[in-house]
Amino acid sequence: MMENNTPIYVNNTQIENVEIYIYLRQRLSTRDKNQDKEIQRRITAGWTAFAKHRDIFKGNIGTCFKRHAYFQQ
Repeated sequence: MMENNTPIYVNNTQIENVEIYIYLRQRLSTRDKNQDKEIQRRITAGWTAFAKHRDIFKGNIGTCFKRHAYFQQ
């Protein structure tokens, strides 16, 4: 595949050319066509979010409070 290295400017500022970036919570790559890294990133993000509220979800409190905490995300 041919690469276009023409610089892009917005309001006289050159836009940086990157190979990997996150857009709308999804990892996008200009080179890597394999989605394994994006899948791993999403799994890690899910476990990180769960870990923030681990005490609530695993604690001895009512389901109604757990549900409230879950939907506050």
